[in-house]
Amino acid sequence: SKSESFAHKVIKQLLYKKILENNSNIIEASLEKYFKSRRADIYFKFNSGQEVVVEIQNSPITSKEITARTKDYNTRGIYVLWILYGEGKCVGSPKNPTHIKNLKISPAEIRLHQLYRGRVYYVNIKYGEEKITATLPFGLHFTNSDSIAPILFRKGFISFFIRNVNFTYIPNWNILFTIYNNYKIARFYDQNINRILMETLKDFAIRYNVIRNESYRKAKKTRKFFKLVCKVLGDEYGKIFIISILLRLINKKKLILNEGYLRKYESRLKRKMKFKITKIKL
Repeated sequence: SKSESFAHKVIKQLLYKKILENNSNIIEASLEKYFKSRRADIYFKFNSGQEVVVEIQNSPITSKEITARTKDYNTRGIYVLWILYGEGKCVGSPKNPTHIKNLKISPAEIRLHQLYRGRVYYVNIKYGEEKITATLPFGLHFTNSDSIAPILFRKGFISFFIRNVNFTYIPNWNILFTIYNNYKIARFYDQNINRILMETLKDFAIRYNVIRNESYRKAKKTRKFFKLVCKVLGDEYGKIFIISILLRLINKKKLILNEGYLRKYESRLKRKMKFKITKIKL
């Protein structure tokens, strides 16, 4: 359309081309498909009968509009794949495929994170000497900061959350159709970061025999193991996230650790969290 931004157009063309080329079961494809009050950026119909629209977001959008638009397409039986421009106005701060702590996240990003069970998809623009292209999509997962409270902050007219961000690799362009909390969501075949960290911690547990060694029920041994894990993985994942996964593994009886020690450590971190934006350096 005439009002379409340059970045939006480049990303739309890349996604349309790549998804169409890499999904041989697509029987119908179009750009800017109209549905009465809606105009989808990209539309695909698969030989299974399933339909999907790709919504590329660059401009600011509210979480309510994301929900309303998703529900509208869903009532027509259509799955939705949301992809954000990582340097667009819809994000709290620029997003890139990397692990980083204490990043601004917009309410719209938080809503998509909920819809997609712990992931948000992004695409960025690459400016070369001879041509301008879009990057491959990448997934980001948000977890609570170790030092900043998980609340909504406001600075002037801008609202945002602070989260740690982890990058997940998207292996191919194939589309997966899922239903989560009654929402019909289309996504890629990337792994959830919770599962990635869980498998990594299980490998640690096997290496140090935490699965069967009863001595790790003692707080002193748990502290030693936790310190080692944080030394290796703390910069990448953060202590709060590591503790949450360790507690899940304990609950599932996948390893032996002192749950009380981990919960007390978690409580100490939360008591020290900053709740005022004036005290936060970003």
